[in-house]
Amino acid sequence: MRIAITGVTGSIGTQTLEVLEFLKTKNFDFKLVGISAGSNVKKMIEIIKKWKPEYAALENAELEEFNETKVLTGKDSTIEMLEKSKPDFVLVATGGAIGIKHTLKAIEVSKRIGLANKESIVCGGKMLLEYAKKNNTEIIPVDSEHSALFQLKLGDEKPSKIIITASGGALRDWPLDKLNEVSVKDVLNHPVWSMGKRITVDSATMVNKGLEVIEAYHLFDLKKENIDVLINRNSHIHAIVGYPDGVMKFHYGIPNMTIPIAYSITYPKRIYEYHYPDLTLESIKFEKVDYNRYPALKLAFDILGDQKLQIVYNAADEVAVQLFLEGKIKYTEIYKLIYQAINKFINKNIKINNFSDIILVDNNTKNFVKGMVL
Repeated sequence: MRIAITGVTGSIGTQTLEVLEFLKTKNFDFKLVGISAGSNVKKMIEIIKKWKPEYAALENAELEEFNETKVLTGKDSTIEMLEKSKPDFVLVATGGAIGIKHTLKAIEVSKRIGLANKESIVCGGKMLLEYAKKNNTEIIPVDSEHSALFQLKLGDEKPSKIIITASGGALRDWPLDKLNEVSVKDVLNHPVWSMGKRITVDSATMVNKGLEVIEAYHLFDLKKENIDVLINRNSHIHAIVGYPDGVMKFHYGIPNMTIPIAYSITYPKRIYEYHYPDLTLESIKFEKVDYNRYPALKLAFDILGDQKLQIVYNAADEVAVQLFLEGKIKYTEIYKLIYQAINKFINKNIKINNFSDIILVDNNTKNFVKGMVL
């Protein structure tokens, strides 16, 4: 199997390399043929030295060629890497809306995608899934919740209900009247997961869960009323599916992203090994979502199925989170900016006919949000 990884220096990309390291010990037949990153030259050099891929792409930095690796640079270098490396499998771990372009190219050049870029389906919706079907490319979700749902529904009739679980994020026990005062450090102190900065902030606001609800709606072709979210604080229950006869199946496991990453690579086999949770130590407990604490999740349900507004929701959050991380807005202003962006675009007569339209709405939304603050 020829493997390529986009966003290789990020959290998911790094953990994918850990998985590949393990798969070597099991004599899994693969070659890492292509990698890409944004601007982390130092980490990229380390990866090239160790893995010796045929192609490496750096979109926002320069790097001279060395060893046997062909180095590509520039804003479309990831696309070029995917074309030239001819992978069988692509792990799309690029963050943000730019990852949509990488997913589209991966659909064209590979047989299977491990999809860790939420934006691809949040913004692309049925258009992207139909494009994958047309190209006979399999999409395996890498998000822990969607990987769990994918595994739970295998071999069964279509579930009548799905429940996505959430940890509640770093601020789940903060008094509501104190949320205006939280620091970046407070928000990035996630109680369960080790993730990138944006996704950790999104976990606190539950925008991340909103994006997952949108993604599940499209991936599993469900009605809005058949999707729910519950809080499971230790994140051992990743997802639940329910059937008309009242039976519910839980996906239970220790929260570690290497597990769904490995499953996307080796599916339908389970080659990766990890330890079992101690069932005597961890209680199974769920809590309802307080939408006063997490209004952004309620907003995601409100816009579910409206492709234009799904693009706006994601784009506004992407900018708002960055502004928060840079200290330019308060934590509570993240939701306010997303809401204002939805309000701005809700009545605009915008048709999404192709993937270029997605990028246009994404750019227009980002410019609007920046203009609200800067």
